[in-house]
This record gives sequence, C-alpha cells and structure tokens, in this order.
Amino acid sequence: MKKLPVAIIPAYKPMPVVINIAQELIKSNAFQGIICINDGSGKEYDEIFNELINIGVKVEYHAVNLGKGTALKTGFNAALHYFPESCGVVTLDADGQHLSKDVINIAQELLQNSNSIITGGRVFDGKTIPLRSRFGNKLTKVIFKLFTGVSINDTQTGLRGIPSSFLPTLLKLKTSGYDFELDMLIQAKEQHYTIKEVPITTVYENGNASSHFNPVLDSLRIYFVFFRYMWVAILSFCIDFLMLEFFLHIFKVPDTSNDYQLLQVSKTVIIANILARLVSSTFNFILNRKFVFKSKANVVDEYLKYFVLVVYVLIINNAVFYFLLHNDNFQELTGLTQQFIEITKLFTELVTFIITFIIARTIIFRNDK
Repeated sequence: MKKLPVAIIPAYKPMPVVINIAQELIKSNAFQGIICINDGSGKEYDEIFNELINIGVKVEYHAVNLGKGTALKTGFNAALHYFPESCGVVTLDADGQHLSKDVINIAQELLQNSNSIITGGRVFDGKTIPLRSRFGNKLTKVIFKLFTGVSINDTQTGLRGIPSSFLPTLLKLKTSGYDFELDMLIQAKEQHYTIKEVPITTVYENGNASSHFNPVLDSLRIYFVFFRYMWVAILSFCIDFLMLEFFLHIFKVPDTSNDYQLLQVSKTVIIANILARLVSSTFNFILNRKFVFKSKANVVDEYLKYFVLVVYVLIINNAVFYFLLHNDNFQELTGLTQQFIEITKLFTELVTFIITFIIARTIIFRNDK
C-alpha cells in the first residue's frame, strides 16, 4: 500500500511566509515529508532555510539559480530517494499563493487517485487578478486544448499532485524553467495519465509582486514547448513547398498576361499542388503516427482515414488557390506570377493547417485510452 505523498516546495529568494506554510503542512499529518529546494537564493536567505530545517523540512541546495523546472526535478529525485514508498508528490509555490487547505486537499486527492495528475485550478475572472496572468493563462488554455484535446482551466498552476510512477519520466525532460510545468501536462497526456483539476482559492498578494516569472522570456519558453510538437507539420510543409516549386519548374508556369494563360496557370498550379501534397502527406502520415501521436492502432485503418483527410485538404487548398489566382486585388499585391503563387501557397497552408491537425488528433490518430 502506497504511503502519504511528499510536499515539494521550489524556492528562489522566498518570503518568510514559506515557513508558516511548511509548519501548517507538517501539522496536518497529510504528508510523509516536506522537501524545499533552495534554488540559488543567496546567503541573505540562509536564515529562512535554516529555520525550515529546524522545523523538520529537508532542504536541497542549488549553488546558483537553475530555474523552477530544475528545482522541481531536484525535489522529485530527493522524494524518490528519501521516500520511495510514497504515492507521489504535491508541488506548491513558496510565495504564499497556495493556501494550506488547498495543498492538503490535493494531497488527499492524489492518495485516492494514484494514476492521475491532480492540478489545482485557479479562477481568473476577478478584477484583482493581474492582467498578465489572466491573458497568459487563457491563451495557453486555448492552445493546450488545440494540441492535446484536454480542457484545463489553469495550465500554469504550481499546485499539483503527481504520482510516483510519473516522476522518472519527468526527471528526463529537458525543460528547466516555468516551461517545465506545461511540458509536464503534455507528457501526462502522452503517457495516458488522467488530468483531474480541483478548484482552489485564487490568491494574489500586491499584484503578484513576489513572483519571479518574466512575462516576456518565460512566456516565450512556455509557448516554445508547443512549437516543439509542431516540427513534423513544419517539416512536412517545407517538403510540400519544395515539391511544389519542383513541379512548377518542370511544368514551366507562363506569365499571366491574359485570361487564357491565367486559366493554364490555374490548371498547372492545381496539378503541381496535388503531386506535392501526395509526396508530403506520406511523409507526414509516417512521422505523425510514429512520433507525434504515437499511435498503435491498425495502420491500414488509419491510412484510409488519412487518405480521406488528404483529399479533403486538397479540395480546400485548390479551391483557395483558384479563388486567389483569379482575384485581381490579391494579384496586385504580388506582381510576378511565381511570387504570387508562392504567397498563395503560404496563405492556403495557414488556412488548412489547424483544421488538419484537429482532424488528425481527434479522428485519425485518436487514442481511446
């Protein structure tokens, strides 16, 4: 039988409130142990960490600041070492944003759902919530839903219950900052862990002034996590575009000096687009199946569904191509025929990319688990 979870508190230049938090968690008897990571805070914070040690908290040290993700991984490793029979860990921030009652509730949920990721979901509708937090979380929520199909109200919460079976996977992730927490959710989806969200109290003291989150750099790192999962789509598009250029070169597209030649261009572009898509779609199917969606379903069934998707996308692509090639206003923006075709190709890919990804995720490579 699994034992109580371990509380993990990553701390960089923490406020004294972290001592009160630790004391309340110890008194609750809801945790097997508490681990705090001094993420290179500096000697001026030694008094706080020494007090944590005095009340029974295990403190791990980084000589320099290595980022929240690395601090969490240090805590995970320590938890597996000191408390190998624990059901998992509960992570929380050191700035007082998470109330003890909510942390304890997450611990109890994890104890009862040892194969689920438990997240504490904050509410971002209040006027007291900083604008950067409201906007950032809503944007990440939408993108996360698009990529994974999982709806989570708070994708950036630091209060989480994580089963011990998932910790070895997280220790191998390369992300090291705030982006680690988003990467964790994506990995949970890929590893078929259920993500259960529990409502918690939303606390922001003085506009969240104690947070070390950089709204520009850390946001870019967070969204780069999504782009890493787009490499197959980007590579497929490059192949598609190069193949289009190749076939257009072979067919020798004429200048559109009159309506007859414009019609010939339309036919040539459509044929070249079909041939290019046949090449890139095969490449896209193989890599999507193996690396992105990691599907293990029947390959023939999936390919038949994917073939229908390719035909569907080709119809949309060529319809947009034809419309734009015959649109005088759009032509005036480009000048030369070849440049015009290239811009048209880019535009049509943007139109169909999101639709293609959603269909592939929800229908073709759907994982019933």
